[in-house]
Amino acid sequence: MIGEAEAGEILAPLLPYDHLVLAVSGGSDSVALMVLVAGWVKSCPNAPKIPKISVLTVDHGLRAGAAGEAVQVGQWARALGLDHQTLTWCGAKPASGLQAAAREARYELMSEWCLANRAQAIVTAHTVDDQAETVLMRLARGSGVDGLAGMMGDTLSPWPVLRPLLGITRGRLRAMLKQCRRGWIDDPSNDDEGFERIRMRKALAGLAPLGLNAEAIALSAKRLARARQALELGAEALMQDAFVGHAAGFGEVDLGAFEAAPEELRLRVLQRLVWQFGDHGLPRLAALERVADWIAGGAGRARTISGCRIVRRKHQLVVGRETGRIGQAPVALEVRGKGLETVWDRRFKVIVHGAKAGDELSVAPFFAVSMSKKHKFDRQIASDSTPLPAFVRDGLPVLLDHGEVHSVPHLGI
Repeated sequence: MIGEAEAGEILAPLLPYDHLVLAVSGGSDSVALMVLVAGWVKSCPNAPKIPKISVLTVDHGLRAGAAGEAVQVGQWARALGLDHQTLTWCGAKPASGLQAAAREARYELMSEWCLANRAQAIVTAHTVDDQAETVLMRLARGSGVDGLAGMMGDTLSPWPVLRPLLGITRGRLRAMLKQCRRGWIDDPSNDDEGFERIRMRKALAGLAPLGLNAEAIALSAKRLARARQALELGAEALMQDAFVGHAAGFGEVDLGAFEAAPEELRLRVLQRLVWQFGDHGLPRLAALERVADWIAGGAGRARTISGCRIVRRKHQLVVGRETGRIGQAPVALEVRGKGLETVWDRRFKVIVHGAKAGDELSVAPFFAVSMSKKHKFDRQIASDSTPLPAFVRDGLPVLLDHGEVHSVPHLGI
């Protein structure tokens, strides 16, 4: 059994929160999580702060019995003294990548519920076994340190997620449920080898006699997570040493300091830069490696990756937004407080104070303005302004009033 003291230690990361959601499908792991949390809440009636607990079950609409299973989970939750709600994934389902799409939909539905109900984080029942399966899947894809470090105990996207059971095996949770005489629901899709995770689960069972069991793989992931943390600190130090950001929405990297750093740190800095200036997507490691090789001596002056443009100069890298990935359509400013605001291209927060009645203000990229107006702009640019690379200038926000150019703040116009 997982005793009261051990449960308190396992669930201690939940204490700082006011309102938490338990993601409970009805499988053994999530039911065990619900039982543990319910017992933990009841064992701490006089504690200064215990979070409010809500239980969410997502009906993906993929099996005829799913709705009934959600009802069953609701009954179990209420019997434990916990509030429960079922969320339904509506709409068409993809023909391929079903598990990934279902996972994305599940987190989106729960995140929306959390936002509407002021729940600060989602608690999932990922176990040692899930961690080992995840590492094997990533190993098959040739992942680096970050991938092989497995799932983290807490993540922030798409909504804060806590995984307090990553150190507990599925077998132990099921033994606990049996001793407590608690049931769970076996999803028939857990035997479907059409899903990658199920194939890895069965492969893991075959590797166990060789000593390559879930606990051993999860232990390696834990140790790699320590290495990941150290590498992140190194990348942060390199960013502080080599990178300068500019208000016009671009950055410069000292090429000497960058090239003197170990390759792994260079790749991590590139990843940060692509995230900051690109489409806010994480590029594949292989794509980052190709860019790093190009910086070290490949042909050509510029490269683009995930919406980020990198220009190589003699002593610097100039990094900014890829112009072709910026939407050309004007984005209207909306009333916020005493002014008009919008967030444009995920890079600039545009705030206009003192707007008058009848003003129709919007923002568009510089490059979307006609060539004739660009020439006029060139004559109007303040003489003391720092010259900008053409692609940086083309990606600057232009304020429009009734569709006509009002100003280009970064160019002193």
